[in-house]
Amino acid sequence: MRGSLLLLLCLSLALGGCSQLARLGLGITPIAQIEQDPSRYANVYVRGRVVNQIGVFGQGVYEIQDHSGSLWVLTDKGLPAMNSTITVRGKVQEGILLAGRRFGVSLVEVERF
Repeated sequence: MRGSLLLLLCLSLALGGCSQLARLGLGITPIAQIEQDPSRYANVYVRGRVVNQIGVFGQGVYEIQDHSGSLWVLTDKGLPAMNSTITVRGKVQEGILLAGRRFGVSLVEVERF
């Protein structure tokens, strides 16, 4: 019986995909790891508290912070509430391009929950 329940749980998680695992806190990458080697993370899940945001008409950037650091996230899906804890799936880009220069590492949001 116990084995059947475990098998059922594993199958449901597999069918639900990686986002279901991320909802449970599995597969989350610490921000510091992304900053150390951004080219290694094309598509990544991060979880953190929203500590800053700048936006106009539902588009903008927000900063999330976890135990290891902080990261700016670019979005066109509206800004999350300040101080809320969220999980974001996105594409890592090596910095924001401004006046021909790249600054830091950022994430382009694909999905948020």
